[in-house]
Amino acid sequence: MSDTTKKETSLSDHIQKNTMPPEELEREILAFIDDASSRPGTVEGPGCPLKHGLACVLCTVHNGEPRATPIDFFADGMTIWCAGEPGLKIRNVRSNQKVAVGIYHPMDHGVLNRSLQIHANATLIPYAGHEQEFIERLTNMGVYAAAEKIMGEMFAAQGKKADSFEADLVNALRRFNLIKIEPYEITYLRIHPTEGAAKNIWQKAEA
Repeated sequence: MSDTTKKETSLSDHIQKNTMPPEELEREILAFIDDASSRPGTVEGPGCPLKHGLACVLCTVHNGEPRATPIDFFADGMTIWCAGEPGLKIRNVRSNQKVAVGIYHPMDHGVLNRSLQIHANATLIPYAGHEQEFIERLTNMGVYAAAEKIMGEMFAAQGKKADSFEADLVNALRRFNLIKIEPYEITYLRIHPTEGAAKNIWQKAEA
């Protein structure tokens, strides 16, 4: 065995594995997802009307070809919601509901770093056929109010009348698909500058 292999093995051995009680692990994961999530902001004054968190990386596959998409997300417990415009990620989810999601802090060895590797099933929820659920979810996410503010500012800048504003707003939003991501396995990696590294795996309980 080479010196390099010995060194790599000894470093790997320092990662504590599956030492966290299941209830504590679930609490930590829920707290991290909630902390990293985007959420409604303020529509008053200038600036973005959403309070953005960490973006996630959504990984989808179609015919064996993977695609990784950085995308904003909104948490509802363990469930992750995204809004996607027409594109390859939507096609991929339509053909293969198995997805992976990465959520992580930028690496800094001087502070606590946390990351999640998520295996999940994804469901597309379009506007057509799900009008009430679609609008309610966008409202809860703060996306509806954000779009309302942005489009209102565009109307004002262009001198357009607001007679058809509501219809134009819904027509703009209906291009999107909601992506509902429900995890069944999550790897939680925690790297602390003095406490070391720990990797724990959460699995969804059988129904």
